[in-house]
Parts: sequence; C-alpha cells; structure tokens
Amino acid sequence: MFKESKSPTKENRRLSGIEVAELIRGGAAQVEQNRQYVDRLNVFPVPDGDTGTNLALTLQACAEAMPAEEISVGKVASAAAKGALLGARGNSGVIFSQLFWGWAKAMEENETISPREWAQAMEKGVERAYKAVMKPVEGTILTVAKMAAREALAAARRGSDMDEVLAAAIEAGKRALAKTPEQLPALKEAGVVDAGGQGYLFFLIGCQQALTGEATSAPNGTAKPFESPYSDEKDGASSKELIESSPRREENMEFPYCTEFILRGQNLPFEVLQEILKPLGDCLLVVGDRETAKIHVHTNHPGVVLEKALAYGSLHQVHINNMAEQAEAKQEILPRRPIGFIAATPSEGWAALYREQGAIGILDGGTSRNPSAQDWLSAIERANTDFSLLLPNHPNLIMAARQAVQMIGEDRAAVIGTRHLPGGLAASLAFDPDKSVEDNMKMMEAAARAVHSLEITWAVRDASVNGRDVKQGDLLGIFDDKLVTSGNSVPPVTLEALDHSGEEWELITIYTGENVSDEDVETLKDAIGSAYPDVEVHQIQTRQPLYPYIFGLE
Repeated sequence: MFKESKSPTKENRRLSGIEVAELIRGGAAQVEQNRQYVDRLNVFPVPDGDTGTNLALTLQACAEAMPAEEISVGKVASAAAKGALLGARGNSGVIFSQLFWGWAKAMEENETISPREWAQAMEKGVERAYKAVMKPVEGTILTVAKMAAREALAAARRGSDMDEVLAAAIEAGKRALAKTPEQLPALKEAGVVDAGGQGYLFFLIGCQQALTGEATSAPNGTAKPFESPYSDEKDGASSKELIESSPRREENMEFPYCTEFILRGQNLPFEVLQEILKPLGDCLLVVGDRETAKIHVHTNHPGVVLEKALAYGSLHQVHINNMAEQAEAKQEILPRRPIGFIAATPSEGWAALYREQGAIGILDGGTSRNPSAQDWLSAIERANTDFSLLLPNHPNLIMAARQAVQMIGEDRAAVIGTRHLPGGLAASLAFDPDKSVEDNMKMMEAAARAVHSLEITWAVRDASVNGRDVKQGDLLGIFDDKLVTSGNSVPPVTLEALDHSGEEWELITIYTGENVSDEDVETLKDAIGSAYPDVEVHQIQTRQPLYPYIFGLE
C-alpha cells in the first residue's frame, strides 16, 4: 500500500511500474472478493451465472502475468494486457481484456505515469473495446467504462491527483451503472444492474484501495447460493479442465519433444524466428508481439531450438515434454491432418458424443468454467491440424474463441458460432474431413442453424424476465436463449415450451443431466409422446450439471 503526496504539484505525482502493478493487483483482488455478488446479477436467474467468475479469472491471469521486479509502467501494462488477452473468459472477460489492451498501448512508452496520462489511457482502452465488439450495446460494461474514463480525464485536467482521478472515475461509474436498467429493458425487468459494469466498478474500487490503503464501500450482504434440487453432495466436485484427443492409434513420432517457452526481447523478428525454427520440427507456433512471443514446436532437438531463440532474447517458462514417453503411458497422439474441429462441452457425456463425431479436441466448458483464449490456443496447438474449427456451444464462449483466432491467425483457425450443444452436435455431424475449410464452414453453420435448443433448469432467485414473474426454485424453460415458460413440474413446463415455439418438430432428442432418474425420464417421454404422437423421441444420458434436461429440436 502507498499513499500519494498531497503537495501543491499533486497532479504531477507520477506512479512507477511497481505501483501501477499494485493498483492492478488491488483491482483484481476486489473483483475476486465480490465474484459471487457479480455472478448473481445475471439477467436470467439460472444457476450458472458466471460474469463475476469470468472477470475474476481474467484478472487473475492479468495479475499473474506482471513481473515482480521493478520495471517501467509501459512494460507492466503490456504484461498485464497480454495476460488479460490470453486469460480472457466469457464475453465480459474478453471486453475487459480489450479495455486493458487499449490502455496498455497508450502507455507502452512510459517509464512512469501521471494522473492525466492514466486517464487518457483509460479513454484509449474504451476506444479499443468499442471497436472490438461487433455490435456495441449501451447499458453494459462499455458504458460504465466510457463514463468512468470521461470523468477521470475531466478530473485530471482540473489538476487532480491519482486518488481524486480514481474517485471521480468510480463516482461516474456508479452513476452509469445505476442507469444501465434504463438502457437495457432486460436489466430493468430482472431488477438488476449490468454484471460486467459492476465488475469493472469493483476493479476501479480495488485500484483506489491499493493506492490509498483505505476501505471503500461495497455491496452489503451475501445471499446464500441456491441449492439445486438435483444436487448430489457425493458428486459435487467440479469438472477439471481437459483438452483431450479422440481415441486414435499410437504411432511413432518423428519429433517427440514438445517444446514451449516465452521469448522476451526488443523488436522480435517473427518471420526470422519462424524461418530458423521451422526446419527443426513441426507444429510450429509463434504468437505475441515484438517484445514477447510464445513459441511452441515439436522437435528432436529442444536444446537447439532454445539456443537459436536465445540469440533474439531471454527465455522464460520453458517446458519440454517427451511425447513418446507420454504415448507409452497411453496418452494418444493425433496424426497430422489438414482440418479438424474442437468443441467445448460441460460433461464427459457430451464430450463422448462429440468424440464419436470426430472431435480432435475437447475443452471443458462446464459450470462457471468458460475456456479462456489461452485454453483455445492450447487446444489448437495440440490438435495437430493445419486448420481447426472451434465450436463454443454457448453464447458466453464465443468471444474468447474469436479472440484466440485473432491471436493465432485466420489462416490457422475459425469459429463456428454455435450457441448451444445440440446445434454444435449437428455441426459436428456435418463435418467432412475431405472437404475444404470453406465448404465445412458453410455446411456446419447451416446444420447448426437447423437445430433448436430447449433447456430446463431452475431459478436461483425471484425475478421478472420476458414479462414472466418467476420465484426462486421454479423450473424454467429456455428456448433458444429466451425464457418462455416456468412452473413446478418438468412435463408441463416442457410441453408449454414446445408449444410456444410454434414449430412442428420431427425429432426431439432429450439429453439428460446429473441425477435424473430413469422413472422421471420415462414420465417425460410419455408426456411428449401423448402431446406429439407423430414426433420421434430419443433420449441420451449426458450428465451435464445444472440443466437436468436439454432438448435438441429438429
């Protein structure tokens, strides 16, 4: 903790790199402390609201990326931004990483930073974030960040010190946050403010706390998390992250050493690095910027790779794995192939379905575990393909997948914008490894659009959504991301939702979640069969958490 001087030239008081790092860590800590509060601000009162968790994990990656030693403000900001870009999770995390990236670019030449330069950098961050979002929407984190930056700059121009600049930003952010329900009717109806904006405000509060060492007010009270009616304490462990391959035959590897490291230097020559490292192996990946590059290669001579890279900078986080040894331990290695797809799934049951359709990689996209951009990058690296197609299978996973594509290059990967698991499964069925990238993208996107999704879950709090009042514990029917029905019994909620769609379905596939009994499934199938006698009904046990039933509708 440190306290700014209140001298007559307080506006000229400049922060060092280590002080800026302390502010960022303070902001990250405040978001982590309030992650559950932010999670509960989800418009839908469903049990997997995770904006707070995504922001906390994004900022954790940001904080961990900053060096501990005394360096310039520009280098601290650059390291933090890179950490945020790679660690970004969920839509809010990706937007936050873009705020950070623009902020860092504005101060990359700074040894120290003044309050005015800090505020100007905040504005640059806002500009970057607005450009990064395809269709910017007011009443979100973007609006809160914009108003906070505007008032911070106004305060700095009045000669305020950093404490006063942050205080002005926080007050403006509070006012903007309070108005978000007026800008987005869904927020007003649900009785909440924007979760991403609240998370950003907590970050600013944490920065000020780190600067002054003084406590700042936060929301009072913590509601007890709602307990799932389908919960089972014995099976309550969260899913571990997994990046797995489809079962394939083992074979001898030409380049058995997987070599990964960070290279830091000045004006790193990416093209030269690629040229000198390419003859040493395969699966070469060089990403980053002119000061920090992440390098991955499969090689016979990791020492030679490191020696050649060392000529251009310093080595960090070096990892060398003997893949032949891993294969002996029955970890299958994929053969090189021109194209493949990677899917995010919430359970092993869903993962198995995607593997059956040829998925070359699976990411854990389970409860409050949104894959980061780095997770997608790692999956692409491990896939061993010339081109990878990414299936996010959830609206909140799409932006991080797209950010990964931007980082690795559009010549290596693309996102199929699947918004739900049944649509993603349909896309995977349309995949043809003998077709071109363009043909596969067209076929998979068309297949995904042809399948609709109905999800049954429960409300974790009282709310009003889409003109419907729901009580904590009510069952909810969510059709294609829209709440359409609620009640206290699965069969009538399901039938009402199916009727609401107005479609004449030919095939309904029921994907059953954790702790759903065979008896309940048969009761539901009988109800659907009676209401829709001409519809074919299938059932697959996928054991996803939080959603006892997911329906694929065709």
